[in-house]
Amino acid sequence: MICKECGAYNPDHATYCKVCAANLKGEPEVETPAAPEEDIQPTKRFSRPSWIVPEQHKEAEEAVSEAAEEVVEPIEETVEEVADEAADAVEEVEQTIPEDVVKKAAAVEEELPDEPEEAEEEVEESFYNDEEALEDEDSFEYEPTPPKRKQGKKQQSTLFTVLLIAIIVVIIGALVAVGWYLLKDQFKCNKADDANGPVASQPADPENTGHDDPVTTAAPATLDDTNAELLETVDDDGVERVHITVMIPSNGTVSIAFPNQADYTWTNTDDKAVARKVKIPVEVFYPNTPLEESTQTFTPDIKIRTADGSEYKVNCPSFTRSFPKLNITVQSPVPDENGTIMAPESNTVTIQGTIDEETAQLTVNGVATTVYTGGVFMYDYTMSPDATEDTEETVTLVASKPNCVSDTKEITIHAYKFVPEPMTLEVNSDISLMRADKSGKLFVTGKTLPGATLTATSDNTTNVLCGSVTVDGEGNFTFQITMDPSFYGTSSITLEAVKEGAEPGSTKFTVMRGLSDKNEFVKHYLKSKTYREVKEKGDNAISIAELLANPTQYATSDYGIRITATVVENNTVGNDTIVKMTIAKTGETVYVHALSSVWQHNVGSAYNVYCNFIGTYEDTGCAEFYGWFAKNK
Repeated sequence: MICKECGAYNPDHATYCKVCAANLKGEPEVETPAAPEEDIQPTKRFSRPSWIVPEQHKEAEEAVSEAAEEVVEPIEETVEEVADEAADAVEEVEQTIPEDVVKKAAAVEEELPDEPEEAEEEVEESFYNDEEALEDEDSFEYEPTPPKRKQGKKQQSTLFTVLLIAIIVVIIGALVAVGWYLLKDQFKCNKADDANGPVASQPADPENTGHDDPVTTAAPATLDDTNAELLETVDDDGVERVHITVMIPSNGTVSIAFPNQADYTWTNTDDKAVARKVKIPVEVFYPNTPLEESTQTFTPDIKIRTADGSEYKVNCPSFTRSFPKLNITVQSPVPDENGTIMAPESNTVTIQGTIDEETAQLTVNGVATTVYTGGVFMYDYTMSPDATEDTEETVTLVASKPNCVSDTKEITIHAYKFVPEPMTLEVNSDISLMRADKSGKLFVTGKTLPGATLTATSDNTTNVLCGSVTVDGEGNFTFQITMDPSFYGTSSITLEAVKEGAEPGSTKFTVMRGLSDKNEFVKHYLKSKTYREVKEKGDNAISIAELLANPTQYATSDYGIRITATVVENNTVGNDTIVKMTIAKTGETVYVHALSSVWQHNVGSAYNVYCNFIGTYEDTGCAEFYGWFAKNK
C-alpha cells in the first residue's frame, strides 16, 4: 500500500505509514473520554510511539541545544590544534622512517580490498528489502518509522561525535609522539637505523642500586665489540652519572666492576648481539679511601663473557675527578723566636689545633684521637722517659678521610732543658753623673730584673769605695760611691747582678774625681811636684816608652801628665768617649778617655791634654790616658 502523505511503500495489512505514521485506511480517529494520566494505557503498541516528545520537555531541549552550541565551538578549535600538532609529529616520524619501510607499507596498502564501500552497499540493500522481513506477517507488528529528530537531539549527537573524535585524535597524537621519541632515542644511543626492532626497557639490576634504569637497544653496526662508549652527564635528579654503552654478543654476559659494590651483570638472552646502555653514578667508581693526589682518573672495568665461556676485556674511555684536600692548623705549641719548641719540665706537650673537615680522622704518631665539632682537636704528647736535655722527638699528625687528600704536619719537640732568663742590667752612665762632687761622692742609678741582687766594686779599693745596692719591686736600683778627699782621677766600677733562674749579668763603667779645669790640674800637680810633660828634654820631661815601662809607678792619680797631640778618631761607648790621637813630635799613637763634656773633639785639631796615665790600651800596645782637653792655640 502506498502512503498518500509521503509516498512510501507499506504492507497491505498496515494501518499506519511506517515512514510518516499517516493513517493508511482513511478512517477517522475516535476520541476517548479523558482519564487521569496514571490510568491511561495505550490500546495498541503504536498508540504512543517512543519518539513522541511531550510538550513540557521542549523548553529543556532548546536550552540544552544552546549550551551545546557554546561548548562545541571551542572543542572544535581544540581538536583542530591537536590534529595539527599530531600531523606535525607524524610528519617528523615519517621523515625518520627508512625509505624501504615506506615502500613496503605502500605496497601492502595497494593490495587491501575496498571493503568499506561493499559493506555499505550490503547495508543499504538489507535496509530496503521489506519483502524478506514480512514473510511471517502474523508473527509480529511493525512500529512506524519515527520522524526526523528535533534540533536539540541533533546537536547533542553532534557534541558526542565531536568529543569522540577529539579523544581519538589525542590518543593517536600521544601514541605518535611516544613512538617518535623512542625512535629518536634509539637512533641517538645506537647511531644506526632501526633495522632490528624497537627499544625495549629493562629493569635495573636489583643487586646494584648504584646505577639508573639500564636500557637494551638493538646492536649498532658501528660499535666495535671490544670497545665501549662513555658519556658524562648530570641527570634531572642532580646526580652525576656516566652512561656506558657496550656491545654484548648473543647469549653473552656483560660485567662492570665497582670498587666497593657488587659487580653489575646482565645476560643477553637474545640470539643476536645487542648494545647495553647503563647509567651509573660516578661515586660508585670512587675508591672510598684516603687519597694522596687531588686529581684521580677512573677507567671502568668491563668484561664480556661469550656463550662458549671465553672472556675478554672491553676498552672503555676514562674520566677524571678532582677531590678536596684536608688541612691541619696547629695552634699550639708555638715555637720561640729561634723556631724551637721546648717541652715543659714535665716533658708533656699539649698539641691543639683544627682540621677544616670535622668528619676527618686524626692520628698522632699513628694513634687515633678525637676530632670535636668544628674540627677542633687536643692531644697531650709525653716524651720518652729516657729523654735528656739534648733529646729531640718528632710528632707526626695525619688527617685523613675517604675520597679526600690527606694532610700531614710534623712537630719537633726538644726535651726540657733549663734555660736561664736573660739578665737586665742598665746603668745611667751620662758623664755628668759619673763625676763625684767636691766631697768625693756620687750616686749611681739604673735598671735590672726585679728580685736581682747587685754588687758593685772598684778597681781602686783604697781610694774609691762602693756602697750596697738596693733594688725595688720594679727593678730600679741605686747605690753610692765615696772617694778619698786626696784622690783625683778615675776608677773603673764593676757591677754584677744575680737571680735564680736568670743568667748572671755584669757591666763596667768609669767614675772620676777631677779638677775643674787645666789650671787647677797644673797647680795641683806642680804643688806636689808630680807634673810631667811628654817631650824630649826638660826637667819634667817623660816619654811614652818610660810610662809603658813603669805602669805601677805612673798608672795612678799621683802623677799629672800633659801631652800635645792631634785628634784622629772619636769613639763613644756609653758614657765614655775615647779619642784616638797622634803625638805631634814623635808620631806615637795614644788613646785618651775624655773628661771634657762641653766641647767637640774635632778630628784634625791639635789639643793640649792634661791627663793621668792608665796603662796599655787593650791589645794595641799604645798608651792609655784620661784627661781634660784644651785647644792648642
